[in-house]
Amino acid sequence: MVKRLLVVTLCLNSFLLLRAQNSFYPPDALLARIRPDALRAHMAFLSDDLLEGRATGTRGFMLAANYIAAHFQELGLQPAGSNGTYFQNVRFRKIELVKEKTSVALTYDGKDHTLALGKDCVAEGNPLNPDSAVAAPIIFVGYGISAPEANYDDYAGVDVKGKIVASFYGAPPSFPTEQGAHYASRVNKAATAAAHGAVGLITIWAGPRERKEPFDKLAHHFGSLRMRWLDPNGQPGDSQPQIRGSLFLNLTVAEKIFAGAPKSFPQALADAEAGKPQAFPLEAKASLHLVSKFTELDSPNIAAILPGSDPQLKNEYVLYTAHADHLGIGEPVNGDSIYNGAIDNASGIAALIEVAKAFISMPVAPRRSILFLAVTGEEEGLQGSDAYAHYPTVPIRQVVANVNMDEIGAFYDFRDIVPEGAEHSSLGVVVQDVARHMDLDISPDPEPEEVFFVRSDQYSFVKQGVPAVAVDSGYKTVDPKLNGKKITLEWEQKYYHTPQDDMNQPYLNFDAAVKCTRINLAIGYEVAQQAERPHWNKGDFFERFVK
Repeated sequence: MVKRLLVVTLCLNSFLLLRAQNSFYPPDALLARIRPDALRAHMAFLSDDLLEGRATGTRGFMLAANYIAAHFQELGLQPAGSNGTYFQNVRFRKIELVKEKTSVALTYDGKDHTLALGKDCVAEGNPLNPDSAVAAPIIFVGYGISAPEANYDDYAGVDVKGKIVASFYGAPPSFPTEQGAHYASRVNKAATAAAHGAVGLITIWAGPRERKEPFDKLAHHFGSLRMRWLDPNGQPGDSQPQIRGSLFLNLTVAEKIFAGAPKSFPQALADAEAGKPQAFPLEAKASLHLVSKFTELDSPNIAAILPGSDPQLKNEYVLYTAHADHLGIGEPVNGDSIYNGAIDNASGIAALIEVAKAFISMPVAPRRSILFLAVTGEEEGLQGSDAYAHYPTVPIRQVVANVNMDEIGAFYDFRDIVPEGAEHSSLGVVVQDVARHMDLDISPDPEPEEVFFVRSDQYSFVKQGVPAVAVDSGYKTVDPKLNGKKITLEWEQKYYHTPQDDMNQPYLNFDAAVKCTRINLAIGYEVAQQAERPHWNKGDFFERFVK
C-alpha cells in the first residue's frame, strides 16, 4: 500500500513538474520591475499641457515621440525605424471639409431637402479629390455586409451599380463579436460597396450604438478634419476611388427616406437586429458635393528592437504596440481646450516603455526578438499602425504576435480581464495561463456593440495575418464596495475624448495600472519564450488574412 502511494505521489509530482515546465510564466523578479511610480511619471509628462494633446503631426506629438525614442535609446534598444533611426516617418494627407462650400441634399416625398451639417448629418471630405460630387438614387442594403461564410449577404439580388447605398451602422447581433466588428468597420463597408459598384455610402446611425451614443454626440466628436496615410506613390491607404461621397445620417432624417419603401423604417431596423439580410430601393435620391482643403504633413511611428537570444527564434518578433497620439487642442469643455489623453493613451505608452525596461533587465534576452512600436495617427482611424503594417521595418511574416496596449486598466483593482481577440488564436492559451497565475477570471466583452476589436491598433496587424490580443480590465472589482461597470461607463461618458482625461481625474489607480501592465508583459514573455509560434485557430475567421 505504501509502495502504491509512493508511486502515485511520484506520478503526481511528475505531472505537476511537467505542467510547471510547460508554462513559460515569467519570474516574479521580472514582473516586479513594473512599478506604479514609473507609470505615473510617464503619464504625467505625456499628458502635460506642454504637449498640447499630442495631435498627429504637431509639435506636441513630436515632443512625445522624442521622449519615447530617448527612453528606447537610453535602454540600449536597437533602432527599428528608417535609416538607422527610431523613427519611421509617415506621410499624411490632412482633409479638412470646407463646410460653407459643401452641400448635402436628399429628395423624398417629391421634394428636395437640404441637410444641415452637424445636425442632420455628418460628412468628411473625399481623400482623393478636394472637390467631389455624386448624385444618385438610394438603395437600402441592411447592414451593408457580404459574409458568405456566415451565409449572410445584404447585397444578394440587388443591383447597386451607380447608386448610393444606405446601411445601418454595425453588424447583425448574431455575428460573433470580433467577426461582426470586422464587418462593421467603415473601411470594410466602403470596400464592399465599391466592389458591388456603388458610388456613394450613407451610414444610418441607428440601433444599439445610437441608443447609447445619440447622434449629437457623434456629431460633436466627428469633426470636419480627417487624415489618411499616403503610400510611396502618394495615394491614401485603403482609399476607394469609386466611392465619391459618404456621410452619417441621423435617425429622424433616415426615417423620412423610407417613405414609400417596401418596408417601413421600424420594420427594416427590426429585421436588421433580427439578423435578416435585406435590400431594396428607396424612393429617395441623394446629392453630395464635398469640398475639402488638402494639406500634407509628417508624423513618425517610433520603433525599437530587443534582439532575441535563440539562434533561430531571434528572427521572429513579438510586437508590443501603443498609440502615442491623442486629439490635440479642440473645443473647450469647462474652460479647458487641451485634450491631454492621460488614460487614452499616455497609459499605454507608459506601459510600453516600462515593459521594454523590464525585458532589457533580463540576464539573457528572450528567445524571440521583441519589437516595441509607438504609433501615430490612431485617433485618425488607426492610420499609423496601418501604415506600419503595410510597410513594416521587419518582414510582417516574421511578426508572430501583437500585444496592443490602449487605455490600460487603471480605474480600480480588478478581478477579471477581457482579452479582445484572444479566443481566435493560440494566444488564448497563453492568456489563460497568465490569468491562472495571477488568479484572474476571463470574461467576455461586456460591450460588443462598441466593436473595440476594430477600433484600436491590433486590428491593423490582424488584417495582415498577425494573431493579436488587447487586454482590458473587466467589471469585477477586488473591493466589493466598487461597481466596476458603473465606474467604466461613467468614465466613458464624462472623460473619454475630453480635456478632463488628465492626471487630475478621480479614476486613477496605479496599482491596477501595474497589474494590467504585468499581464501584458507576461503574455509577451510567454510568446517570446515558447518554441511554438502562435497561430490562428484552425478554420477561424481571421485565419484568412495570413499572407
